Amino acid sequence: MPIHGINSIIHKAGDIDVTAFTYTKVYAGVAAAPVINGTAVNMPAGTTIDILVKSISGTLTNVVCIGDKVETVDPGGTTGVIL
Repeated sequence: MPIHGINSIIHKAGDIDVTAFTYTKVYAGVAAAPVINGTAVNMPAGTTIDILVKSISGTLTNVVCIGDKVETVDPGGTTGVIL
Protein backbone atom coordinates (compact mmCIF):
# COMPACT_ATOMS: atom_id res chain seq x y z
CA MET A 1 0.00 0.00 0.00
CA PRO A 2 1.48 3.38 -0.99
CA ILE A 3 2.31 5.89 1.71
CA HIS A 4 0.59 9.23 1.03
CA GLY A 5 2.94 11.40 -1.03
CA ILE A 6 5.60 8.72 -1.47
CA ASN A 7 5.82 6.62 -4.63
CA SER A 8 7.01 3.02 -4.61
CA ILE A 9 8.04 2.28 -8.22
CA ILE A 10 10.02 3.82 -11.05
CA HIS A 11 10.00 2.54 -14.64
CA LYS A 12 11.68 3.66 -17.83
CA ALA A 13 9.07 5.64 -19.74
CA GLY A 14 9.20 3.27 -22.70
CA ASP A 15 8.41 0.31 -20.43
CA ILE A 16 5.37 1.55 -18.49
CA ASP A 17 2.34 -0.65 -17.83
CA VAL A 18 -0.73 1.51 -17.12
CA THR A 19 -2.82 -1.57 -16.34
CA ALA A 20 -0.68 -2.82 -13.45
CA PHE A 21 0.65 0.56 -12.26
CA THR A 22 -0.59 4.10 -11.71
CA TYR A 23 2.03 6.68 -12.67
CA THR A 24 1.73 10.17 -11.18
CA LYS A 25 5.08 11.76 -12.04
CA VAL A 26 7.36 12.02 -15.06
CA TYR A 27 11.05 12.80 -14.53
CA ALA A 28 13.48 13.85 -17.28
CA GLY A 29 17.15 13.27 -16.44
CA VAL A 30 18.18 15.19 -19.57
CA ALA A 31 16.30 17.71 -21.71
CA ALA A 32 13.43 15.83 -23.33
CA ALA A 33 10.17 16.36 -25.22
CA PRO A 34 7.92 13.42 -24.37
CA VAL A 35 4.32 13.25 -25.55
CA ILE A 36 2.34 12.76 -22.33
CA ASN A 37 -1.37 11.90 -22.68
CA GLY A 38 -1.26 13.13 -26.27
CA THR A 39 0.43 16.49 -25.54
CA ALA A 40 4.06 17.26 -26.40
CA VAL A 41 5.85 18.68 -23.37
CA ASN A 42 9.29 20.31 -23.30
CA MET A 43 11.09 19.22 -20.14
CA PRO A 44 14.45 20.72 -19.15
CA ALA A 45 17.02 18.35 -17.60
CA GLY A 46 16.25 17.43 -14.00
CA THR A 47 12.58 18.39 -14.05
CA THR A 48 9.50 16.54 -12.83
CA ILE A 49 5.87 16.88 -13.90
CA ASP A 50 3.12 15.76 -11.53
CA ILE A 51 0.43 14.21 -13.76
CA LEU A 52 -1.62 11.04 -14.05
CA VAL A 53 0.13 9.32 -16.97
CA LYS A 54 -2.23 7.45 -19.29
CA SER A 55 0.23 7.31 -22.21
CA ILE A 56 3.74 8.47 -22.99
CA SER A 57 5.67 8.37 -26.27
CA GLY A 58 8.25 10.27 -28.28
CA THR A 59 11.95 10.44 -27.45
CA LEU A 60 12.13 8.87 -24.00
CA THR A 61 15.88 8.63 -23.38
CA ASN A 62 16.50 9.24 -19.65
CA VAL A 63 12.77 9.79 -18.97
CA VAL A 64 11.14 7.75 -16.21
CA CYS A 65 7.62 7.42 -14.82
CA ILE A 66 7.10 7.20 -11.07
CA GLY A 67 4.07 5.81 -9.28
CA ASP A 68 2.57 2.84 -7.46
CA LYS A 69 1.27 -0.65 -8.15
CA VAL A 70 -2.49 -0.84 -8.74
CA GLU A 71 -4.06 -2.61 -5.80
CA THR A 72 -6.89 -5.10 -6.28
CA VAL A 73 -9.53 -5.31 -3.57
CA ASP A 74 -12.08 -8.11 -3.39
CA PRO A 75 -14.34 -7.12 -0.47
CA GLY A 76 -16.92 -9.87 -0.95
CA GLY A 77 -14.54 -12.53 -2.15
CA THR A 78 -16.26 -12.84 -5.55
CA THR A 79 -15.62 -9.57 -7.41
CA GLY A 80 -12.43 -8.02 -8.67
CA VAL A 81 -12.81 -4.33 -7.99
CA ILE A 82 -9.66 -2.47 -8.98
CA LEU A 83 -9.00 0.72 -7.06
